[in-house]
Amino acid sequence: MPSVAGKIFSLSKDPNADMAELSKLIHGDQSIASHVLRIANSASYTSGEPIVSLQQAVTRLGMKLLGEIAIAVSIQSDIFKAPGFETQIKSLLRHALAAAAYGREIARKRRRNVEGQFLCGLLHSVGRPICLQLISNVQQQVGVTLEDKELKQLVAGLSPKVATKVAIDWKLPRQLQTTTVYYQKYASAPNFKDECAATYLSQRFANWIVNPAGTNIIELARDPVVEYLNFYQDDYQDLLSKKDDVKAVVSAMEL
Repeated sequence: MPSVAGKIFSLSKDPNADMAELSKLIHGDQSIASHVLRIANSASYTSGEPIVSLQQAVTRLGMKLLGEIAIAVSIQSDIFKAPGFETQIKSLLRHALAAAAYGREIARKRRRNVEGQFLCGLLHSVGRPICLQLISNVQQQVGVTLEDKELKQLVAGLSPKVATKVAIDWKLPRQLQTTTVYYQKYASAPNFKDECAATYLSQRFANWIVNPAGTNIIELARDPVVEYLNFYQDDYQDLLSKKDDVKAVVSAMEL
């Protein structure tokens, strides 16, 4: 994980950390600082008087929420640069933000850890943009360009292995290490099965956000994961009703 994002992540999870420390850390990266203030002032995160300083943002939003925002900004700013694949990277990041926002809604509905599920959604497909980076580098070195079909097959085949390595190299918490690797096969996860299932459902809802025409919400309601998470149809309909809220969060966080 980028150094600033990693430090922010660690600090936001430390119950003994001081709010001033987080503010100082974010201040150290002006790009992150400006985006954090912009997002903190969006309608999705605050109302009333404008937030004019990071210290004020920390006080009003709290360390965990501000940590989420800062990590989302840092990931979009600092990594996933793949010349030739800018459109694909942007699409993947938008999907990740939607999965994060919907993950938070799913966690609220289940009365589970909201912050943890947000990050599970945010990082669930982290292997894909990193694969695109690697492919971009190789293509530039050897002067060969893959066809779209070949590219999709290669990314689909490599991304789970890359995600496993990234989760370990970035020293992600065990929950995130597991969901990043097992969200598509949540029933086989060695632990954190419910979190993996919630991540799987959040990314399916994210598909609906980024590609509504290509998503059948009636079919999605029949996905076994809905029953696995003990959601009734009323719960499912309530999650559908969060679409505009999720889209607002994505719009606010997107750089």
